Amino acid sequence: MAGITFLLEKHIKRPHLAGFLMMETEQACQAVGPWFITISCLLLMGLIVYLATGRPPTQFYLMITYTTGLSLIISSPVYTLLSRFLADEIFSRRTDSIFNALIASSIIMGLISMSISSIIIFSFSLVPANQKISFVILTTLLSLLWCIVSVINSLDKDSLTFWLFLAGAGTSIGLLLLTGTTDVQGLTLIFIAGIAIPLAGGYAFIVKLYLRRSATMNWGFLKRPDAFKTGLAFFLVNLGFWIDKPIFWYSRSAGRSFDPFFRYSPQYDFPFFVAISLMMIASFIVYKGIKKEIRNPFRSFIFKLINNFSFQELSLEKVNLVQSVKHIILRILLVHGGVVMVVLFFVSIAVIPLPWTNPFVFHYLMIGTIFFALWFFCILLMQYLDDYDSILGLALVFLILNIVCTVVSIRLGWECYGLGFMVSCIVTSLLSLIVLNLKLGRLEYGVFKKAVRLP
Repeated sequence: MAGITFLLEKHIKRPHLAGFLMMETEQACQAVGPWFITISCLLLMGLIVYLATGRPPTQFYLMITYTTGLSLIISSPVYTLLSRFLADEIFSRRTDSIFNALIASSIIMGLISMSISSIIIFSFSLVPANQKISFVILTTLLSLLWCIVSVINSLDKDSLTFWLFLAGAGTSIGLLLLTGTTDVQGLTLIFIAGIAIPLAGGYAFIVKLYLRRSATMNWGFLKRPDAFKTGLAFFLVNLGFWIDKPIFWYSRSAGRSFDPFFRYSPQYDFPFFVAISLMMIASFIVYKGIKKEIRNPFRSFIFKLINNFSFQELSLEKVNLVQSVKHIILRILLVHGGVVMVVLFFVSIAVIPLPWTNPFVFHYLMIGTIFFALWFFCILLMQYLDDYDSILGLALVFLILNIVCTVVSIRLGWECYGLGFMVSCIVTSLLSLIVLNLKLGRLEYGVFKKAVRLP
């Protein structure tokens, strides 16, 4: 009888279908991060404006693209150093420094972002003053947002990030439906209001959780060994991802302009935006639960290595880690590649008509996103291995390749647009797999080398 009662209780505790789907969706969004929610919000805002006016809010999208790219490039060294510093502090159970390090990094990011964005927009753009001020504010808020998100993710509170961004996206959509605004300034202010929700919520969470005494600036994350190399690595990663866009924007043959600063490439930007959005949809399946699949066997391996477990136990954990890596790479190729192939098939038979005239660029970009997702996963693994030397070298290769190949593709003509990004992603991802294979093969030596500082 007791056994029957136990089985009934176990059956009752199983999640219902709606709860299961909600849990799976939340885990997927947590893995992908705030990007998918933000892109979905922008797409919906653009659709609402298009239905109301009959034309897309191109200048608004330019404002968002410029501020997002600039904020990521500016803030990437700081939030990378901050994440690495917090990981060590949390591992050592020194939680008092979390809030102080966040305040120090926020002051740095606020001042740098405000200064750089102000110099750029007021020196090179002819848009009205209110739009220039909105540009500075949005760039600064986004830079601060990437810092607070890195702190929350370091605390394994990815679900909080998901709900905060969901609330922010809902606020932006609600304000747009309520006000009915369609001008650039109004749309930008609505988006700023939405961004302010996760920003304020994230800071409120950290303050409530870790502020126990008066705040002091903790600059320890800037004083770590190899801090410059670590920050430069992710600066180059973000710069490499964005560099092909301004090359197209400021090209005489491919670029168009609203003013001397705000330029765009109609035959490249829209296909790229669609390709990245589809990559995010594929990432829903690929990256769900990725932290647990990689982090748990890696932590077990480190624990057993430090505590002198037998070689048989070490080999078992290393095999588990390598198997997890293989499964995720296979998911990227199958799921992401499957989404790309299905979309391109429907495009080729004209079931999905392309809203741009260049038929080649979308194919190149879609194939390129498969290998970019693979390279991004390799970067994530190298972060776990604390191998920022490899990240720096690969990021530099990607940056140089993207610049050279993009310039060559523009000169070859419009039928080669997007070929530069695809070639850069393919070459860099293959190099990343070679480096990752070498690092995993010598994992024991690499850990010991980090521990005892071998030459």
